[in-house]
Amino acid sequence: MTHLQCNKRKLEEVNSSFTKSFVFNSIKQANPQKSDIAVANLVNNHIKTNSHIFLKEPYKKKNAKKNPEKQPLSHKERRDLGLQRLKDGEVMFKDLVPVHKLWCEYISQIGCKNEDIARADLHGCFLTVTKTMCPPLLRKSGIIAMESLNTFTIVDQDDKVHVLPKKGNVFSFIVNDQVVNIFGNNFLFRPGERIMKKILKQKIISI
Repeated sequence: MTHLQCNKRKLEEVNSSFTKSFVFNSIKQANPQKSDIAVANLVNNHIKTNSHIFLKEPYKKKNAKKNPEKQPLSHKERRDLGLQRLKDGEVMFKDLVPVHKLWCEYISQIGCKNEDIARADLHGCFLTVTKTMCPPLLRKSGIIAMESLNTFTIVDQDDKVHVLPKKGNVFSFIVNDQVVNIFGNNFLFRPGERIMKKILKQKIISI
C-alpha cells in the first residue's frame, strides 16, 4: 500500500467516525427516551444499508377505537326495549301541564303559518282527533308526551295513555285563540326529521 493510499484510508476512517458520532448525537438529542444501544443500532443500520434516517419517529395517525359501550341505541333497539312506549300511570296528566304551558308560549311566537306549524315541535301540545277512519279514536284528546314516525302518544285528563296513528287522521289544537287542523298523512316523519325536511307545496294545515 502506498503512502497516498494509506493517508486516504486514514482520512476515510476519520470521516466515518465523525459521521457516526454526529448522527448518534443528533438522534440522541432528538430522542432522549431512546437508549444508547438502540441509537447505535440505528446508526449502524443506516451506514450498512445507506437508507434514510429520521431524527424522530414518523407521526402515525392513531385509529380512534370505537367504544361499543358508548354507541347510541338504534330505533329498533329502543323499540325492542320499550323505550318508545308509555304505559298507563308512567306519566300523569298533571305532570305534563307545565310542559303544555311552555309549549303554548313557544307556539304563540311561531304563529299559524303553514311551514312553521309543519316544523314545530308538538311535544306538550293539547291535541284532539277531529276526523278519523277509526270511530273509537274520534274526539280523543290529551297532551302529546311522545311522537314517533307514525304515531302521537297522548295522556288524557284521566291519566290514560292513547297511541294515535297519524295516517288517515286529522288533529286539531289551538294557537293564539285559533283552531288549527293538521293532516296526519303529511306528518309521517320523526320529529327531528320533520324539522329539517323541506315543506311540501300542498297545504298541510287548515284554520
